[in-house]
Amino acid sequence: MEIPTVTDMSFKPIIISGVVVRDKEFLCRLGKVLELNWLHGKDHKAKRALIENTLASFACDAVENNDFISLRALLEKVDVNCGNYDGIKPLHTACELGNLDMVKFLLAKGASRELVNRFGKCPLYMAIKNRHYDVVKLLHMKGVPVNRHPVRIAMEMIQAVRSRDYPLLHAWSLSGVDMDTKDYDGYTVMHEAVSLRDKAMIAKLLEYGATPLEINVWGETAMDNAQNETTILSLFDPYFTVRFPTKKAYLLHKEKHSQR
Repeated sequence: MEIPTVTDMSFKPIIISGVVVRDKEFLCRLGKVLELNWLHGKDHKAKRALIENTLASFACDAVENNDFISLRALLEKVDVNCGNYDGIKPLHTACELGNLDMVKFLLAKGASRELVNRFGKCPLYMAIKNRHYDVVKLLHMKGVPVNRHPVRIAMEMIQAVRSRDYPLLHAWSLSGVDMDTKDYDGYTVMHEAVSLRDKAMIAKLLEYGATPLEINVWGETAMDNAQNETTILSLFDPYFTVRFPTKKAYLLHKEKHSQR
């Protein structure tokens, strides 16, 4: 026998002439919250922290709703780098949504670009993971780093190679991270692409700035792993076979090129 679902009718909306309202019980509950009775008995410091967390949540909601007017008013009461209970700041939300105008607005208001939330994620990382290229490029242009351990970055990029997630790899490349970043075994995205014999991925990674020259913990480069694959080696020739056969030579070339 199916058990009927119990619904809390106090939160059921009442529709009058197309306008959604709430019943009296719901409005009484709302009134008690607005009276701030829930703050009674708490010291000044605790009250201030609760209010700031609440306003921070409202600020993130304003960002989510693209509501510049409400956000501007809220920022008169709370710091632009305020965070909710999860440490999520307005800039986190703007970067996650890819709202470039909102990101510019928050930066102009003094938003820190390097703060992390409770989950260890910074605004730039949020933009990368959601493939918001314009936001990633803006933050990179302003010199914002990805506040994430290089090994973790390498592991995430290697996973993107396995899943053939070109948009995510492109976002990582736009962020300015070293595309030859290594995981715990010294393994890079190029090692992974070569091991998969994925020629299309290898070609794209070369475009993104990855090389086959990094050495893993077993003393092998991606070039070494491709020795029996003529078609793959042709992708590296002559740039990494003749002109820059070592990572040192390649980095010296990049340094000279960037100074022009």
